[in-house]
Amino acid sequence: MKLALIVLSVIAFSAMMASQNAEAQVVAGEAFLLSGSGYSITPTSITDATIELLFTTARQGNSVTLDLSRGSIVFDEKELKISDFTSTALRNGQIIIITSKASDLGGEQYTFRASARIVAKAAGDSVYTLTGAITDSSQKTSRVFYTVLVSEFADQAPQTAQKEITIRFLKGASSPGEITYKEQIGGARFQFLSEPRITIEPGTTITFLNEDIVSHSLKSGTGEYKANKRTFTPDGKISSGEIPPGQSWSITFDTQGFYRLFDEKYPWIDTSVFVIDKAKQEASKLG
Repeated sequence: MKLALIVLSVIAFSAMMASQNAEAQVVAGEAFLLSGSGYSITPTSITDATIELLFTTARQGNSVTLDLSRGSIVFDEKELKISDFTSTALRNGQIIIITSKASDLGGEQYTFRASARIVAKAAGDSVYTLTGAITDSSQKTSRVFYTVLVSEFADQAPQTAQKEITIRFLKGASSPGEITYKEQIGGARFQFLSEPRITIEPGTTITFLNEDIVSHSLKSGTGEYKANKRTFTPDGKISSGEIPPGQSWSITFDTQGFYRLFDEKYPWIDTSVFVIDKAKQEASKLG
């Protein structure tokens, strides 16, 4: 009952905020990370739920379509991988409509339908309320309610003509209880790496420099929240090994796509890399 009251309060507050004027976020020709948490409601239980979508956007007529790179949902203590994804952003990006299929680790099939409405926007980030329904093969339907952050992968030119970029493990990043060490984004949001997300051209080399007082390591994979705790699953594509204090590790990204890198020992430390050929992207827009 207590959780139900919390859900209703969040929905009521979100509806009030959504009625306020908010500038649209999702526009064509960009890449975004949508992530958030909330609740799933079945006939017998209310449990934590999370969602994470990595997508690019393109113009189609008067609307913007979303092309999913990777997506997952956790609801009712099940983890679903999203497939057959169709999504459109309407009203200049203020509303997002989603229809997709999904499957859990045991192969059970689901359908997922949802809509999101913008609440507020800051530079590069927006908050949406997202409500939806997840239906299994027996036609049992669960409702999901999320508050999600949609973050744009900012265009950033390489720091040198040789396409070399340095991302730093910030000093003290291994000790999240000590907030004084963390760098801030826009004076508000704390971070543990100097670049929590970045867009680069193919062939760019990123050097990860460890300015912390302990060793760190990075692996690629996917992340989700379970019981309000973030977890990551390695995909075996990238692994740095130990990076001691004062040392660095470099990797060149030749293939376009999304890459999520995380530190297994310190799961709050992660970064997202979006690799795209901007020249080809601009040519496709003109074509």
